[in-house]
Amino acid sequence: MKHPISLIIPILITIFAFQQQAISQETEPVPVTGILTLTLENIRSPLDNLHNAPWKYHPGDNPEWSRPDFDDTTWNYLSPFITQDKVKNKEWEGIGWFRLHISVPDEELWNKPLALLVNYQAGASEIYLDGELIYTFGKVGNRKEEEKPYWERDPQGFSFSAKADHVIAIRYSNNTYNQFTPVLGFSLRLSELNTAIKSRTSLLREGTTIQMVLSAILGFLMFQHLLLFIFYPKAKENLYFSILTGSSGAIVFIICQLFLIATSTPEIHTLGRFFFIVSAVMSLSCLLFLYALFYLKLPKLFWFFLFGWVGTFILGLFSFDHSSLSLTIDNDLVSFSRVTILPIASVITVLTFLELVRIMIVAVFKRKDGAWIFGLGSLSPFILPIIYGIIIARTGWELNQTIASLVILLAPIFSMSVYLARNIARTSRNLERETFERQHLEVENTRKTEELEEARKLQLSMLPETAPDLPNLEMGFKMHPATEVGGDYYDYNLSDDGKITIAIGDATGHGMNSGLVVSAVKSLFKTSDPNAGNIETLERMSQGVKSMNLKRLYMAMTLATFKENILTITAAGMPPTLIYNAEEDKVEEILLEGGPLGGFIGGDREEATFELETGDTVLLMSDGLPEMLNPKNEMLDYPRTKELFAEIADKSPKAIINHLYDACISWAAGEQQTDDITLVVIKIK
Repeated sequence: MKHPISLIIPILITIFAFQQQAISQETEPVPVTGILTLTLENIRSPLDNLHNAPWKYHPGDNPEWSRPDFDDTTWNYLSPFITQDKVKNKEWEGIGWFRLHISVPDEELWNKPLALLVNYQAGASEIYLDGELIYTFGKVGNRKEEEKPYWERDPQGFSFSAKADHVIAIRYSNNTYNQFTPVLGFSLRLSELNTAIKSRTSLLREGTTIQMVLSAILGFLMFQHLLLFIFYPKAKENLYFSILTGSSGAIVFIICQLFLIATSTPEIHTLGRFFFIVSAVMSLSCLLFLYALFYLKLPKLFWFFLFGWVGTFILGLFSFDHSSLSLTIDNDLVSFSRVTILPIASVITVLTFLELVRIMIVAVFKRKDGAWIFGLGSLSPFILPIIYGIIIARTGWELNQTIASLVILLAPIFSMSVYLARNIARTSRNLERETFERQHLEVENTRKTEELEEARKLQLSMLPETAPDLPNLEMGFKMHPATEVGGDYYDYNLSDDGKITIAIGDATGHGMNSGLVVSAVKSLFKTSDPNAGNIETLERMSQGVKSMNLKRLYMAMTLATFKENILTITAAGMPPTLIYNAEEDKVEEILLEGGPLGGFIGGDREEATFELETGDTVLLMSDGLPEMLNPKNEMLDYPRTKELFAEIADKSPKAIINHLYDACISWAAGEQQTDDITLVVIKIK
């Protein structure tokens, strides 16, 4: 059931068989006597014993033609397998009578229960045996409105009376045919009644079993994979497979109806319309299914098949209802008859089949994951019968034909379902592994978070908790790290002679590595000689950082020394210092050259000295505040920082710090802080 061609073949074979029987009937020499001789051997033969019978035919309608003694010597011989060419040649006018003279010399056939089997009937008939009406199949009519076609599928019992000569007369009409009715007539066969009943019962039982089992399994697979798609819409292959199995189940139902149940040509035509629709849906869903599995995106070639199937479907629907479909193109009349549409349908079916084969072959050769499952599944309808034949030949053991047919038909579908189930299982295993890894990461993250929190507490413990209480200075500090462990640093040293040295630094980056640098610098700063100058202190600290071999980890730093009202500033790669002159009410920016600690040893460093007055304020800061970004990726920048400081420089250090920090947060407008922010404010009393 995987490919549409496998479903179209039975119908094409049936039509072909009808046509071949019609040809052979017309070419077979008619016995000179015009009489069919029946024996018990003829009746028991599996061949159609009425196929080459010398049927006589006369158009029109006359009840007298049913009499066994009617003289039909002037009638023409004609096979009741009436084909379309008989209509074109006007040999068939919609209603007529067929007569067959039968000789039954074998007395074993006299009064023996026999079965009349209707192999095929496109119209309606009345069957007379020796002038007596024994069966009516449908309603014979002279016009289409009066006629009711009917095809009797079950064997009908009758018997020959105890005499040798008999006549079967059939009144037959077919006014409801169209171009998709290749055979307009009928075909009869005689058999033993018990044999015919057993054969029909067995056929119905096996056919119904196959239909029910296939429909149940395919229906289950359809709903199962539809639910899988509903619960996980990203896996579109489940949707396509659901449509594929559903349409395959519909094809099974249609074929069983066509070959087991359908009782009239109009019913067959209706089933044919559904067959066209379902074949197109099944073919396209099969293509989409394989494309979804082995292609990252839908290839453009799919649109060719989509338009091809839709066009064939539309032409087919028109053809079922009309003798031909005509279109006018550039003033030329183009007619699409049965001869045109069937080849088109065959071509698009074959092309679809070849594309499916191509996809699977390419997938197998490219070693796509699981493609071998499709390869085995596709070959199973060919491999399994061979294996079955070998088993029979070597062991003599025969598997039930129904079970064998089900296994062969379901193997391709099961291979697809196995592939999807395998994908689901692998996805589940991956989810379990990812869940385990995520749990492991959560444990690891919890551990690291706890460690970082301990490191943060350790770093904060290294910073001064409160500003020193000095008679001539008022001080304020604030640091806001970008991560748990920051790279900024501030501290101070007091000497016995009242001198205070304030340090503010910024290590490269932030996090654990920068925290390590901060710890080293704090130790170096706290153990520095209180009588040494700022430049000497910075050089000693730089040598200490460099000796730790921290590679590209450096520390920028500013040292500000106050002795009474004299300020001495020395910088090592830090942002400028801002000094507010209260008397002139202006802010001066002091930028001093000097490389960061841990870098080149022996470089020149600049130092500046200022005499401050009461009310003057000094702002030391890291680059985190002026380089804060807003949603437009714009920096707060140093000129704007200077303006913000000037707005509130006459206030207390705490108020200045809060104002600057709040302005920075407002500027960020929700953007994440990417660098540590440290502020130190000193005001002269």
